[in-house]
Amino acid sequence: MGMTIAEKVLARNSGLDIVHPGQYVDAKIDRIIADEEFYRIHAAAVNGGMTDGLPRIWDLDRVHVVIDHFEPPLNETQAVRQQMIRKLIDKYGIKYFKDMSCSVIHQHSVENWALPGELSLGSDSHSCAWGALNCVSSGMGEHELAYAMTFGELWFRVPQTIKIFLKGDFGKWTDPKDLMFYLAKKYSVSLGLYKSLEFCGPGASAMSVSQRLTCSVHAVELGAKFGLFEFDDKTAEFIECRQGAIPEYTPVSPDDDAMYESEIEVDLGTLKPLIACPHNFENIAGLDDVKGTPIHQAQVGSCANGRLEDLRAVWEVLKGHHVHRRTRFLVQPASWNVYKAAMHEGIIDGLLDSGVQVLSPGCHLCLGMQGRLGENENAITSTTRNHNGRLGGKNCKVYIANPKIVAAAAIAGEITEV
Repeated sequence: MGMTIAEKVLARNSGLDIVHPGQYVDAKIDRIIADEEFYRIHAAAVNGGMTDGLPRIWDLDRVHVVIDHFEPPLNETQAVRQQMIRKLIDKYGIKYFKDMSCSVIHQHSVENWALPGELSLGSDSHSCAWGALNCVSSGMGEHELAYAMTFGELWFRVPQTIKIFLKGDFGKWTDPKDLMFYLAKKYSVSLGLYKSLEFCGPGASAMSVSQRLTCSVHAVELGAKFGLFEFDDKTAEFIECRQGAIPEYTPVSPDDDAMYESEIEVDLGTLKPLIACPHNFENIAGLDDVKGTPIHQAQVGSCANGRLEDLRAVWEVLKGHHVHRRTRFLVQPASWNVYKAAMHEGIIDGLLDSGVQVLSPGCHLCLGMQGRLGENENAITSTTRNHNGRLGGKNCKVYIANPKIVAAAAIAGEITEV
């Protein structure tokens, strides 16, 4: 019997010929990438009775730390926490540390470290993003990561895998965000609960790496452990564009006779623009249902939609228009590489001239650390989550949409049909 991508990687890293869904395995970890939660990993060891913290780091060539969520710090608490992290970096001898990177950890990870075929862990829930590069990756808590960083392994329950077969092409106003909204609406946000979502078919092959990242990021919004794409020429080209030496890697494909829990087929050409309404990712509506909703703040950015393609899409909508006088439009690139590329293409100048506020790269918009809402305000965003209080403000409502729909709403000052 054949195996899926997740099963093959878990079997290989557990030293087994074959594994089955529901089986518990102890698997070797290929890579760990942590953000500010690194200080919590240390604290977990201290609270567990190890006064000096972790007894060791199992492999300093496979552990990375990025300060991203609170960079630059917005208050003294964040600044002090980062001081602690810098001391811990020296204490543990961490070789790969990005300080003042001002980049979203997941964008930084795929631009620099994540590799196809690896079993990798992150300290952020959206670490499943790296699955766009054929990397079997998932976010973990500080206690699991404390163990994994010390011993280089961790236990897993082998997940069931759902095959999501994609065909057709996205329309003018739709993108992978709408695919994930469609899945949430039709199958609920429990669709992938502790499962692996495996995207395949001609529709998946036609997607850019940027588009695949949007799908993999949002796998966790559907409860999934992993959100995976097969390796292809686009993946290889993306990795080859990295600076410096690229380690050897071994992509993994599913076997032809792999067993899936279920298969879902989606024609991307039939998708309509959708919106996640307050206050959860499952509350999906069409534009007709929410058109006319006033928008006080529009946002594009985050690990879900802060890449160059997203900024291009926003600029294509904005050309010849200006942000509505009663709407604030904030755009935050996912990394400095994205920012510089957009600047060289003239996109940054165009956005600024259209009334957009362009922020330095990072996670601030997604978390509501910048762009806090006032009372009774509505926001439309291409970021990841919209639960009550996510962007602050009393009685505020947050709508999630793809970047083009966000840009159209910023021009109209309200959610509008396109």
